[in-house]
Amino acid sequence: MEEIRGTEALEREILDDARKRAERIVRKAEDEAKALQAQTEQRIKAAIDALTQEYQTKQQTAEKEVRSRLPLEKMRLEIQYRDEVLRNAVAEVLAKIDPRLFGAWCLRGLKRQVELIRGSKATISVKGLDSAYIEEIKTLFQDAGSVSIKKSEAMKARGIIVEPDDNSYRISITENELVSWLLDEERGELASALFGQTDSSATDTAGSPTGAGTSALEGARS
Repeated sequence: MEEIRGTEALEREILDDARKRAERIVRKAEDEAKALQAQTEQRIKAAIDALTQEYQTKQQTAEKEVRSRLPLEKMRLEIQYRDEVLRNAVAEVLAKIDPRLFGAWCLRGLKRQVELIRGSKATISVKGLDSAYIEEIKTLFQDAGSVSIKKSEAMKARGIIVEPDDNSYRISITENELVSWLLDEERGELASALFGQTDSSATDTAGSPTGAGTSALEGARS
């Protein structure tokens, strides 16, 4: 009996020892799992922080670039707006001037290119000019059989356009060119009248003589 009790005590001792070892192994595994989880969470957090910082830096850089472009964009839009207003104002004025004055301006520009036109086979298209000026154009080229003259309602602006058959040149003497020329010559004065002040960076053309546009149109009468 004593041997049996001794054996049972030994078995209990062995079992207790095995249980304690198993518990230690489980606790160690749990500790290692917790440590690994903590390390993983730290790595994930570090990666998220780095990614957040990267995108914040990119956002700040983009915002700085936008802010740096705003003054230039504002100036570009202001120049574009002023130019459109000036062009519309000049076009409205030209639409109301004496048609004979505009016709004389077109004819004078055409006369400057007479020799070039006579030396080629070309078509002169005319829109919005008085019949008297059309007849004067015909007289100007009456001895040039290679030059034809026609009225063209397809033209976008009134005036004169000369196009040779070989496309070696193109002469445009229309309201559009007159508007552009007047803006070049009188931009500062027109801008001052329309906007109350002259902004040299947005409206002036250096060296533009005051009154050049008016004198040019008046000179076309002669």
